[in-house]
Amino acid sequence: MLWLLLIWMPSISALDNGLARAPPMGWLAWERFRCNTDCENDPHNCISERLFMQMADLIIAEGYYDVGYRYVNVDDCWLAHDRDRHGFLQPDHKRFPSGMKALGDYIHNRGLKYGIYEDYGNYTCAGYPGILGHLKEDAETFERWGVDYVKLDGCYSHPNDMDSGYPEFGYWLNKTGRPMIYACSWPVYQTYSGMKPNYTSIINTCNLWRNFDDIQDSWSSVERTIDYYGDNQDIIIANAGPGHWNDPDMLIIGNFGLSYEQSKTQMAMWAIFAAPLLMSVDLRTIKPDYKAILKNKKIIAVNQDPLGIQGRRIYKQKGIEIWARPILPVYRSKYSYGIVFLNRRTDGTPSEVSVTLKELGLDNPAGYHIEDLYDEHVYGVVTPDRRFKVDVNPSGSVVMIRCDIVKGRNGGLFSNEFGAQPRQSDSFVLDLGNIGYRGNLDGTQPFGAQYPQIRGQGYVDPDPVIVDGQVAGPPNNRIFRNAGPSPAPAVAQPVSPAAGIPNVPYVPPNYPSGHYDHHEHGYSFQTINGQYVNTGKRRKRDISEEKIADKGCKKELGMYTVDVKVEEKDRLN
Repeated sequence: MLWLLLIWMPSISALDNGLARAPPMGWLAWERFRCNTDCENDPHNCISERLFMQMADLIIAEGYYDVGYRYVNVDDCWLAHDRDRHGFLQPDHKRFPSGMKALGDYIHNRGLKYGIYEDYGNYTCAGYPGILGHLKEDAETFERWGVDYVKLDGCYSHPNDMDSGYPEFGYWLNKTGRPMIYACSWPVYQTYSGMKPNYTSIINTCNLWRNFDDIQDSWSSVERTIDYYGDNQDIIIANAGPGHWNDPDMLIIGNFGLSYEQSKTQMAMWAIFAAPLLMSVDLRTIKPDYKAILKNKKIIAVNQDPLGIQGRRIYKQKGIEIWARPILPVYRSKYSYGIVFLNRRTDGTPSEVSVTLKELGLDNPAGYHIEDLYDEHVYGVVTPDRRFKVDVNPSGSVVMIRCDIVKGRNGGLFSNEFGAQPRQSDSFVLDLGNIGYRGNLDGTQPFGAQYPQIRGQGYVDPDPVIVDGQVAGPPNNRIFRNAGPSPAPAVAQPVSPAAGIPNVPYVPPNYPSGHYDHHEHGYSFQTINGQYVNTGKRRKRDISEEKIADKGCKKELGMYTVDVKVEEKDRLN
């Protein structure tokens, strides 16, 4: 069915040098190490061959290569302040005594690729020699040094000249015969000068391009980037695709400016953006939790999806946003999706987001197999009319899910189409993971407490599964995530080999006994620093009519609730 999808996709003429068919992944020095050239007083952190060799070694040793990171990219401040006597670029010989070709050889010998920085101007942004007047010679120099990736900045140049200058340098790169990714800063400088970038020319010249601010080590900087990509999505999304990508700048995960939750958000949003994943962090000192974010294979898989379609914001109200990106597999002209629920509220409590897949535009009758990509919980198959709820922590946190389309009763993700066991109750699928189990007072649905045998037992729905008015399967054996261990099925559910899912029975996580003991009914549990913490018992009073005006806040739960209504024009299709 992929050929049908290709018919629908907008036809965009673009650079086809065979490179960057998926967003490049690697490591870039700038945001973390800037232009530190003081190797006498700070030898471990200055811009030097030693730093880049160490990072190359760590990409291999710490498993970054295994999940897809390939490039080691030198940024500004590697140059000497003058060209050599023949007019060629040369490095600072004190900081790069072996020379730039030797550095490239070191990186290549580890199976990695080598990136370098220059500027389409008289000078680089830090005041080192630019390429103006030397385009052909500098392209040939990079070829001799074995460069695989060229980032061309735009300081000290006139934006009007970029429409001819960037393509000219791209021409000379191609003339060398060496495959080199071409990363441009062309659009952002023209935008700042009040010009309208010619994206038709840009996507025929560059493999990726910057179109917004340099990222800084702060959550506010990440937020501004997210806003730009949402507010301008109707302009920029059409330009992205295999071989040509919008570049929101580096990943700052593991540095100083983002919390753990905000770091997860940057990784998730860059996956939705189909953005290059260029880490800018000290790999020698990064903490394990942040390293795990950067190495999350399932989120990387969304980022690297072969369709190469950039995601878009489909909902934004009162601090809650929903973003979605079409991905493979595709079935009967319908996509699968990576979806991010983003909570930018700062009221200190998680927000409950409630939506049906159909309201988002996911209307495949057989449903979608859903998995949380951070906590790795599998919800199972959820049908379009079933209400889906997630609890998203505040202050820039996300829940990211993958919705893989189910290919109907006789195929798809599971050879036995009734194998998935979503957590469900009267058409609601509940996320009990981030907040924990909260019983309500009257036991009514939705989101009620009185599940049959909730304390440690599975629940067998006495009714068969109904899809479109037809019996689609046997009763569901509902396994609750926070229940005690249930006996494993006698026979493992068979799984399609193409799905890549092991042929093993589902076993619920083994939580310590007592978390959901009946004596604790009515308490609220939250996950804080990896531990379940009792945040207090709610008072037993009738609050059914008591609400805070215009905030959707239920005092009973002490949390912000959102019933999502996606505008028709923003729904996925």
